[in-house]
Amino acid sequence: MSKDRVISQTCFSRSQLYRWEKGEQLERKKRVCQVVSETALENAAAVIVTFPQFGGRKGQAYMLYHKLGYIGMRGYDRIKKNVKRLLVQEVAQRKLLPTQEYYEHIRPNKPGEIWGEDFTEVTVESRTFKVAVVRDTYDGYYLGKAVDCRATAALVARPVDQALEEAGKGPEKFLLSDNGSQYISEAHGRLLTSADIVQRRIPACVPQYNGCVEGGMRELKSVFYNVWERRVREGADEGKNLQTRVEAGVHETVTLINDSIPRPSLGGVTPADVHNGRREAKQREIREYCVMESRRNVPPWKRTYWDVLKSGLKLKQMTGRELLIKLAFFCRRPLRRIAKLNQECAG
Repeated sequence: MSKDRVISQTCFSRSQLYRWEKGEQLERKKRVCQVVSETALENAAAVIVTFPQFGGRKGQAYMLYHKLGYIGMRGYDRIKKNVKRLLVQEVAQRKLLPTQEYYEHIRPNKPGEIWGEDFTEVTVESRTFKVAVVRDTYDGYYLGKAVDCRATAALVARPVDQALEEAGKGPEKFLLSDNGSQYISEAHGRLLTSADIVQRRIPACVPQYNGCVEGGMRELKSVFYNVWERRVREGADEGKNLQTRVEAGVHETVTLINDSIPRPSLGGVTPADVHNGRREAKQREIREYCVMESRRNVPPWKRTYWDVLKSGLKLKQMTGRELLIKLAFFCRRPLRRIAKLNQECAG
């Protein structure tokens, strides 16, 4: 058995065990329980309630410095626990704690029942832009998106207008929003009222109640940064201003997420397939393709494993910044790394 395990399982100090290991025959003296005077205990309680941040060491030093009595550090900590208990009892008796508000988390059963709205930030060429979206919480389908330099009520209104234009009406139940100033403004409230949309705000500091949109923002930014670097390399928006280029990148990103990127949670189909009623047909098509591929004869390889990988990656075509961004996704907190990289490297 190791020494550390022995020390952890015994009630003796480390120094005492080391002395026994050297062969010293020393009997451990039993500690005498020190009696604390009434005055010292009362003074300790007064110090604890005056300076509740003090631990045993600092509390003991304070009492000795001001000659309020002597109490051991562990004894001071035990008294502090009892003081906490008394404080909790008094607060409970006076009913000072606010009552917890009940929030029912409703899940949609079909597309079009519940929408969610939020905005996030993307950083490119040392500038940060706000991207506002409206998303169907059932299938994660993006109904609207908008880009601007500042997060305003006008910015968050544009995705709502796009969603109303595409769906023809508002959500059947309600629209989920957080408590941002843009979403509680009078202008946004008038827009939702005019469209007969019921707004429901999530509890403060609990973003998981709008988890579909919050999680979708991470995916949107991950896809956007890859789309952006490819568009820069190909010169797709050459000659246009930066905001117009970001809007084009966000549009392509949303199109990819809606129409091209399948979701395992939706049964391996895209949000557009679910939103447009093509789920079963597309799943049947995928199953047929799986059967066909599993029965197909694979010809022998003509290239090495690494040559095939390099051919698929096409690293020679990527720019240095694009390589760094691709690499960031294999590290911790990739979006923070990419935002920092784009903040530092302009152009």
